[in-house]
Amino acid sequence: MYYFFLNSMQIPIPPPSMTTSINGKNETIDLIGAGEVNIVKPPGLTDWSFKILLPNNDYPFNQSLIMKSKKAEYYLDKLKRFKQEKKPFQFIVVRMSEKGDMLSMTNTKVTLEDYSIEESHELGIDCEVPIKLKQWKDWGAKKLSVETDEKGNAKGTVTTNRPSDKAPNPTVKVKQGNTLQQIVKREFGNTDNLFAIASLNKVAVPAVLAVGQVIQLKEGK
Repeated sequence: MYYFFLNSMQIPIPPPSMTTSINGKNETIDLIGAGEVNIVKPPGLTDWSFKILLPNNDYPFNQSLIMKSKKAEYYLDKLKRFKQEKKPFQFIVVRMSEKGDMLSMTNTKVTLEDYSIEESHELGIDCEVPIKLKQWKDWGAKKLSVETDEKGNAKGTVTTNRPSDKAPNPTVKVKQGNTLQQIVKREFGNTDNLFAIASLNKVAVPAVLAVGQVIQLKEGK
């Protein structure tokens, strides 16, 4: 069983398959006396591709937690906004066993590279959307600030404008008055992961949390 999220939007019917491509950046060059050799470099950005069914029918296997009534146009509008806003967003895939145990979780920033809308007689009033995502790495330009002291000596300070790399705790114990939204906001800096964390812990949104309850925030080792 899979749960798919593009930012806070849960894909109502998870795709039957997904391809993850770890792109290589190796190069081959010709050396005098040695011929062609391979220069090994760190891997490039990862791509994900899959096809989702966007329903205009009511299906019992629609997995959306709070958006079961939403139709295809709602999701198509969200995809359009991802392209128009030109910003990375969170891509989350939670894979669960039939017993409810989590097998793996993908949780990373991506950009929406390509998508298309497919309609056909076989699909009826529904549509299918092939999607391609690309891994996003936070980066920022360096800024040089120059100040002059009383003697006229210039001193430069270099700062880098990039997000913090602080990793969230793997688990959090609920304290009096905590809500799931507060915990996710504190640990991740935003609530993009809220519904994925809710699925991971098998709680609803909004959720009533018990004091001392342990909330899992990422895949256990």
